[in-house]
Amino acid sequence: MSAKKMSYEELFNSTTMFYINPAYEAQIEKEVQAKTASISMGLRTIRDKESLKRYIIDHKDSLDNLTSVAEISVERFKRMVSMIRKDRGFHFATEWGLSKIRTAMMESPAMMESILNLLWDGKNDEKMKACIPAFYLENLSMDKTTLLKLQDVNNVRQLVKRGLEGRYSNGVGDCILADIEKELKRVCSKYGLEYQSNVRVPILDRAVSFVLESPTKPRLILDVSYSVTTSSSQGSKKTAARKTVETIKKERAAGRNIIYVNFLDGAGWIGRQADLKEIHRCSDYVLNFQNMGLLEDIIDAHIDEF
Repeated sequence: MSAKKMSYEELFNSTTMFYINPAYEAQIEKEVQAKTASISMGLRTIRDKESLKRYIIDHKDSLDNLTSVAEISVERFKRMVSMIRKDRGFHFATEWGLSKIRTAMMESPAMMESILNLLWDGKNDEKMKACIPAFYLENLSMDKTTLLKLQDVNNVRQLVKRGLEGRYSNGVGDCILADIEKELKRVCSKYGLEYQSNVRVPILDRAVSFVLESPTKPRLILDVSYSVTTSSSQGSKKTAARKTVETIKKERAAGRNIIYVNFLDGAGWIGRQADLKEIHRCSDYVLNFQNMGLLEDIIDAHIDEF
């Protein structure tokens, strides 16, 4: 049988904008709730400057949590700490991150006292007001309003979710690859074929998502890209597609046929249509979640060439 390449319009119109995996969403929600409860328990202990000090000592991520929930600019806070270090004559080579600031506070009573004063009531500290603009100091006060923020579970939940965004996205990517691999495994089993995943193909000098049957003698190359947001990496994928199709042309001229397939889906590709169109042009076939059945058609159409 023959396999038909989707037109660009068909690919565009059948895009799944957002991938949803109920099991993964439930797993993440369970983690969000657990982390929210844990962080909230610690923040609720802050009542005065002494309890703030104890919270910083007892919790590794204390400064991350405090600056986020109290809506303190981390970058401005680091600049202020740099000023304190300079004014107190501390050796200054590089600026400290929040983790290093916390370590320094526990190692130096003077640094602990200075930064505690900044966090607890820097907004009203006369020494701070003399050298830092009031605009920057506004949120540096553990007043009644700020303490209520620290005890607000919804504020803490948003902090937790922001902290998990990167891992959530990576987990979604893993789920997507697992879904595609499940279908690929089914089709390969039906036709008695082998495949490898996330492997470097020497003739391309790069890794691909899946290859049939081996990276040294590829018969079908399947690249996967699911994007919810736009990024420069999509331009890089376009460049990779162009190089891939040029290499495949040379291989075909030498009598080695290779099928090049791209899985392209997600709202991010809608925002990068120039890149999407170019990858579509470079591909022998394109897939997305709405058209996964085409994978079997493609393999069935070319099985004799394998």
